[in-house]
Order: sequence, then C-alpha cells, then structure tokens
Amino acid sequence: MMKFIFLIIFSKIMYLYNKKNMFYYNLCFFMSFMFLFNFMFKDNLWVNLSLMFGFDFYSFFLLLLSAWIMGLMFMVIQKDSESKNYKEKLMVFLVMLSILFVLFSSMNLVLFYLMFELSLIPTFIMIVYWGMNYERLSASYYLMMYTMFISLPLFIYILKLYKLNSSVDLNLLNMYLYMSFNMGFWDYLILFLAFFIKMPMFMFHVWLPKAHVEAPVYGSMILAAILLKLGGYGLVRFLEIFMNKSIKFNYMIFSMCMFGGIVISMICLVQIDMKSLVAYSSVVHMNMLMCSMMTLMKLGFISAFIMMISHGLCSSGLFFMVNLYYERTHSRLMFMNKGMLNLLPSLSMWWFILCAANFSFPFSLNFLSEIFMISVVISWDTFMMIYVMIICFFSSAYSLYLYSYVQHGILYKEKEKLFMINLKDLIIMLGHVYPLMIMLLNMVMLY
Repeated sequence: MMKFIFLIIFSKIMYLYNKKNMFYYNLCFFMSFMFLFNFMFKDNLWVNLSLMFGFDFYSFFLLLLSAWIMGLMFMVIQKDSESKNYKEKLMVFLVMLSILFVLFSSMNLVLFYLMFELSLIPTFIMIVYWGMNYERLSASYYLMMYTMFISLPLFIYILKLYKLNSSVDLNLLNMYLYMSFNMGFWDYLILFLAFFIKMPMFMFHVWLPKAHVEAPVYGSMILAAILLKLGGYGLVRFLEIFMNKSIKFNYMIFSMCMFGGIVISMICLVQIDMKSLVAYSSVVHMNMLMCSMMTLMKLGFISAFIMMISHGLCSSGLFFMVNLYYERTHSRLMFMNKGMLNLLPSLSMWWFILCAANFSFPFSLNFLSEIFMISVVISWDTFMMIYVMIICFFSSAYSLYLYSYVQHGILYKEKEKLFMINLKDLIIMLGHVYPLMIMLLNMVMLY
C-alpha cells in the first residue's frame, strides 16, 4: 500500500517537470493493474500497514475503482490540453487521488473524517471554476451546506468516542463499542446523517442533481463514480461499530429510502435534461443500496458493495455519453438530441449497453447486485415486495425512455458541422463497459 502512496507523491513531483497527460492516465491504469495482481494473495489481503493505515476487501475495490476512474478522467481532459487552466486541472485531480487513497486506506477515525471532508474542496473547485452555467454558484453552495451542516456534530461525537475509549482506531472501536455504547435516536442521527447526506438519502438529495448538472463532465464522473461511495463506505464502517444500537432505528431510514426510491423514479420519468435524468437515477440506486445495508444482513452488505462498484462504472459512462452529445449539439435537452442513431450510429451500442446496465439487465454487474438486494429486502419484510416491484418497473421505464427518445425519432433540425467520434472516446467507453461485464465472470473477487 505504501508503494502506491509514494507513487502518487512522486507523480506530483513529476508534475513540475512533465505535464503530459498520457503519463498520468497510464500511471493510474498501472496502479489499477497492480491492485489486481495484489488480489492473487487475497488470503493475506487484510493488511495493517501502520497505526493509521491498512485496508481490507471493502477498501481494496474502492481503491481500485478510484484509480481506474481517475485514469479515465485524465483521458477526458486530454482534449483540454491547450486551455489555460489545464495545469490546474491536473493538479486538482492528483490532489483528489491522494485524498481518496488516504481515505480508503485509513484505519484511524479522525484521519478518515478529515479526508471525508477534504474531498469536498476539489469537487467545489471543479463546479465553481470549471462549471458551465451561471447557476453553478448556487449548486456549489447547496453541496457545501448540505455536506458541512452535519460535519461539526459528527466530529464532536468522534472526540467523545476517543474520550470513552482512548482510541479512534476502527478495529479497536469494533471490539469495544459492539455492546457498550448507549445511543439515543438523536445520537444515531448525528453519527450517521453525514453519510446519509453524502449518499444521498431521499429528502437530503437536492444538492446532487444541481451539482451534477452544473459540473463539467469530469466533475460529474468523479462525483457519481467515487464521491457518492464515500457515504456508503463510511456507513459500512459505522454500522459495524454500532451494530446493536442501529438495529433499533434502521427501520425508519429503511422506510424513507424505500418511499424515496419510488418518488425519485417517477421524477426521472418527467425529466427533459439527459444529465438530470442520469443524476436522479443515481439517487434511486443509492436509496436501494442504503435499504440493503439497513437490513444488517451479510448478503445486504455484499450486494450494496457490488452495487457501489457497478453503479460507479455505469453512471460515469452515462455522464460521459451525455457529454459527447452535448459537445456536438450544444444542448442536453432530450428533444434537441432526437434521432441521433442517424447521425452517430457508432455510439448507439454503447448507449444501449449502459442504459440496460442502469436498470440491471442480465450480463452486467448491476444485475447480480440487484438480485441480491431484492432477496435481502424481501427477506427482511415480505410486504416490501410491492415497493421493490414498483421501483424495478420505473427503473426500466426511465432507462428505456432515455435510450429510445435520444436514439430514435425525427431530427429536431438538420445538424451541420457535426464532428465525428474520436477513437479515444470509444476507448473511454470501453474502459467503463469492459469491467462492468467482465467482473461478472469472477464474482468470487467481490465476495
């Protein structure tokens, strides 16, 4: 693990001398493959590197996903290599990669909290400085207020845990607090609400569509693929520590997420902005993911974790596809992008694969995770079958609505000077779709 951290540090030093983009995305892909080679020694994968660093299965695949998506993001900004703030973008992405590596490999609760909040700063910079519309300021303030509002109470509770146990090590807290920590409903909310907002939970989800719509394409990719997963990762860690106490209160969050999944699915069906539709579909997936975690079953955690990986690849790919159309038609509105099958037929297959993966069609990683999720939720309460059926129906409805509306129909107007798709764009699409399909063949990796 330390070799990866040193690799990122040296890459920042190389930044002073070598500003070629190819160096950075090849470095990220190289780190991803090195992580996969590490998996050959999976019996020894629980590694405690020092007093504060270590990683297990949950950290391992999120680290792998972070390096992979960051490599794809470096490929996306290669076309901006002649813009004046290109160097600043490279530096912000390298800082973001460092923050994510430290966060996913930290076994210290204070360091984990610090990195959890620090990840907000590069995202804020991406939206405010490199966003596209004038509403980006309000979107960034929504993002900042929602995520910072609960941060200070959470930090005070972490200090309280330190006072009670003289330690903030995650493994020790797992042993000490499994039975001993008395917690009321407000304590539960303060401890968990920071992760619920980050995911985001229904009623606290308003910042996410705003941030996605106003962010540039690489901002949307990192936000959907990795930053939403920080809430899920924190939830996994905290539910392990406060297992007994969360049994009392989880049913309230469960019911709100299940109801929210239905409402947001219906909202998806009335969207006219492609990016907004993909952003709202992320909220549906995250609410389902939270429901499976709240059951506190082992299969629930496994299915939520598989959904984190699959949703990261799928939604990032969809945001990239929407941006490809936006660059050519200068509009994200669906009726301005009708009939694109006639103009850009090479993208149609990628749209179909990603829209199918978005509603968990077979032969994608999402399919397995949703099968596990449905079985866990129904075994928790059989009556939930009705709600799950409605969510699954609406998920397939808005995904097919997006695909069919954009690909088919009469062209809004004859589009002139429509430049073609680059080979690099197709390689980026392959980088999203290939792991999404191939990981299904070796699911023992995620178990």
